[in-house]
Amino acid sequence: MSDSIAGTVIDCLEFARSGGVLERRIGLDELPRLADLLTTTEGFLSVRLEGWQDDEGRSWLQLDIAGEPVLCCQRCLGGVKFPLGIRSRLQLIAFGEEWPDDDLEDDSADAIAAETALAVLQLIEDEVLLALPIAPRHEQCESPSANASGQGPSPFAALAALKKQ
Repeated sequence: MSDSIAGTVIDCLEFARSGGVLERRIGLDELPRLADLLTTTEGFLSVRLEGWQDDEGRSWLQLDIAGEPVLCCQRCLGGVKFPLGIRSRLQLIAFGEEWPDDDLEDDSADAIAAETALAVLQLIEDEVLLALPIAPRHEQCESPSANASGQGPSPFAALAALKKQ
């Protein structure tokens, strides 16, 4: 296994036809859009990309991603580990081919345009971003203001007093 996947570009259809397999460990610091959501970029993701063609001649990619990035809890602003176990099946649709109508009924796979120059790192980052929760948080924690001491009364307390008058 090579150390870095940065800059790896594949021809999707050729990768699927040849039964290509790519396995890597990717540092969280290699994913800039994801890094913006993390409390630390230490750690890595294990990635496996496999291509194949089925009996009907359709081309597929399967992307498996595992790891445990540390997201920022939206309640206490501390780090919260988020276990990832992504398995994406992607049907490759070549230019000029019809998109599957059953795409809305069968959510076990997604259809994507087959590219001759697919940036693998970008595909991985897209799949990870789609799998993250909108507002990550711990099961139980307190907001930072609940732990703050010596801040005095809330500015809204004065407004409440005016409202009673």
